[in-house]
Amino acid sequence: MTESMTDQVRGLAMLVGISISEEDLPEVANRFLSLMTELNGLTEMDLADIQPVSVFPDEDGPDA
Repeated sequence: MTESMTDQVRGLAMLVGISISEEDLPEVANRFLSLMTELNGLTEMDLADIQPVSVFPDEDGPDA
């Protein structure tokens, strides 16, 4: 039996310590599903020529 999206969001919220009321849970689950759908589209993009970019400065870099 598969777990519903609402149950998955409830479990994820518990794991990360976020409180979501039962009243808000369906809306949060719907938004989460929409986000995951959009992010899943990234798997279809050809990123072979994209070079990684460091978001955080290197501790051993010239500004250290």
